Amino acid sequence: MGSVMQDVRHALRQLRRTPGFAFTVVAVLALGMGANIAVFTLLSGILLRPLPLQKADRLVAVELSGAMPYYTLTYSNMVQLRDAAGSRMKFGAIVYGGPQNASVVTPAGRFQIEVPTVTAGLFDVLGVRPVLGRSFRADEDQPGKNRVVLIGYDTWQKLYQGDPAAIGSTLTMRHQPYTVIGVLPQGFFFSYYNKMAAWSPAELGPNAASAMGEKARWGEMFARLPDGMTAQQLAADLSRAQAVIAREVTGGDELPSSIKVTDCQTLLNRKVRKPLFLLYGVVAGIWCLACLNVAGLMLARAIARSREHAVRAALGASRWRLLQESLVESLLLSGAGALAGLGLGAGALKVLWRQIEHELPLTNAVHVDWRVVICLVCLALLTALVCGVLPAVRAMRRDVRDALAGGAATQSSGANRTREVLVAGQLALTLMFLVGAGLFLRTIYALRDVPLGFTQQNVLTGGIILNGGSQLEDEENGVDRPSVVQNSYLPLLERLKTIPGVQVVALSSVLPLRREMSVSIITNIDHKEVGYSKQPQADGRIASPGLVEALGIPMVRGRFFTDEDTASSPVVAVVNQAFVGRYLPGADAVGHTLSMDKKGRFADIRIVGVIGDTKQTSLAEATKPEIYFCLAQTQPGTPLYGIAAAFIQVAMRAGVPADALRSQFDKALHEVAPEATTTKVKTIRQAVEDSYGNQALMARLLGGFAGLALLIASVGLYGLLSFAVAQRTREIGVRIALGAPQGNIVGLMLKRAVVLVAAGVGCGAVLAWFTARLAASYIFGVRPHDALTFTAVTLVLSAASLFAAWLPARRAAAVDPIQALRSE
Repeated sequence: MGSVMQDVRHALRQLRRTPGFAFTVVAVLALGMGANIAVFTLLSGILLRPLPLQKADRLVAVELSGAMPYYTLTYSNMVQLRDAAGSRMKFGAIVYGGPQNASVVTPAGRFQIEVPTVTAGLFDVLGVRPVLGRSFRADEDQPGKNRVVLIGYDTWQKLYQGDPAAIGSTLTMRHQPYTVIGVLPQGFFFSYYNKMAAWSPAELGPNAASAMGEKARWGEMFARLPDGMTAQQLAADLSRAQAVIAREVTGGDELPSSIKVTDCQTLLNRKVRKPLFLLYGVVAGIWCLACLNVAGLMLARAIARSREHAVRAALGASRWRLLQESLVESLLLSGAGALAGLGLGAGALKVLWRQIEHELPLTNAVHVDWRVVICLVCLALLTALVCGVLPAVRAMRRDVRDALAGGAATQSSGANRTREVLVAGQLALTLMFLVGAGLFLRTIYALRDVPLGFTQQNVLTGGIILNGGSQLEDEENGVDRPSVVQNSYLPLLERLKTIPGVQVVALSSVLPLRREMSVSIITNIDHKEVGYSKQPQADGRIASPGLVEALGIPMVRGRFFTDEDTASSPVVAVVNQAFVGRYLPGADAVGHTLSMDKKGRFADIRIVGVIGDTKQTSLAEATKPEIYFCLAQTQPGTPLYGIAAAFIQVAMRAGVPADALRSQFDKALHEVAPEATTTKVKTIRQAVEDSYGNQALMARLLGGFAGLALLIASVGLYGLLSFAVAQRTREIGVRIALGAPQGNIVGLMLKRAVVLVAAGVGCGAVLAWFTARLAASYIFGVRPHDALTFTAVTLVLSAASLFAAWLPARRAAAVDPIQALRSE
């Protein structure tokens, strides 16, 4: 231990004498390890950390599997599968069929909260117990008994400031009183409801038992596997039961007959597993690049101190003793780099957090934990070994007598080749990263060139959540509520039109590239009866007059809604070109009829117009068929009213910058609907930027990593040639003294650099050619082996590398021969 402490003090003295070297090594290692820590923190929180639930590895999701992906389980289908599984299985479900959010007004303020509806036994399946109060009873998903709610811990803190008296209090949501019966544990999250949430039992009365039709309850089913049963066994058992159910319900050719069982962790993060692992592969390469760079610097330092080591060896120091000294110094540098990297990684996550939170699931579990700390410690130790021991062993191979007789430290040809190989490796890795970043940047540019079908100029959008929306169960039970369209939406339209600068205002349940709401509807055309799976399916929208003008959507045929389309006039609809192309190819859609009911006003809907296609949820996806219904004709009891009553979106086109309308929009809304809340108020241009999703995040991260790699590789090449200049100072001085022109000196130093750059670029091109295939599924509008990208990044890397090489070459040409000769 005494020798170790002695080596620590000696290493600190040596590093204090060479602060430039110490700073460079720590900075390079901090960049390399910081990138790893940032991405591993994401990977740990999203992919590796178990859900905060009891025996989370036994929780699975039960889904329909087959060739018809738009099917999801109905509640009656869930009940049949549960009964077929027997009493050993515990099942629960998140049940859809109505709005999943609400506006809540309390003395603490106005809040928007998520209100998922569930079966009463879901929390027993999850193994979650309230920290305050009780959970749902088995009968509380029955009519008249479901007006109770479990609130999340964050909801409890914000609405009630953590007051235990919240239990038993009344929480009004959508004009319905709910009794708060419990508070869920802090840190609990499940599915997509991770923030402000209040969970209530779905009303599962007799109507929920219908297998198909408008009253069906659809949802996501979850189960807890008994001990000794695997997900594959459960899937096989349920698939046999589902095959029987499908034959009995639909004749055997409508409903998917097989079941897929997936563990919940995989279900929640399956869309980001591949991107995160790909990203971690990139940062692992960045770490390798940093190690190559530092190994080269450490090798140069070891060679420069070879005379010192030779003297100590001649005085009796063993090779292990000298190696221990080098290892201690390397550990100190690696440890400092790890601590600095931890700070850099945390800072990078903070800078990118908005986009990370928007694009990745389970982000509330992303923080530094023991996995991250262990990763950092292992990374620091491995870095110390790679960067310290190997260069020291390579340098100590030199004969002691040669080192003592050689005067100033000279570099052997073997050590020189080792450093050159390290630099060439850095250039090869850098080219690979630059190609990846180039492909993602080309993807973003390609996405920007995709025709949107609407304008981006001066349009402000925002979601509106009202407290007075009717739920579907209200309609089923005959609850008579005032029309929110007449009482709130139409007055809001008139009020927004009075805002100075506003040119056109429209409301719609869905706006392009805003993913808050998606409603799929089944209809038929011209009263033609076809099988359920063959019925036309489209995304349903509700819109007011002026939507096409507000968004600049072209009118292809017929007309859009006008003020003459009222609650008492014949029901009309507008479809998009994608609908016409799929269901009415070659025909004039105007004049055809749609049916959503067998009787009533929505049994005979006349198509009056066709609008151009717009991008919906993704710029890279083809536009789906759409059917627009007139907002004024959407009244209580009509299709989609339950959705529109609780959530609508506004689009305002202005003659002034759209951002200037935010405060006026909020003021107007609260004058008309004081209890309403807004969600994601942003310009349509911001919505387009947000729609780039994972591609934008990957492009930003890969672009940053590629720039980092270019910097590290350039520093490595600069350091190599600077060291070569220092080692050849006497030779250069002699050449200049004998009359060699400066150009020859520069050429002499650059000659080897050109060879290294060519070798690195060649090897990097081969690596990039094979690794580009990994990014094929994440890029758009560009081929993985795009010649322009490969050529551009090759030129960038070559130019940066040669510039880094030119600096020490220029310094070599300026050497004073008298000073160079005197130094020897």
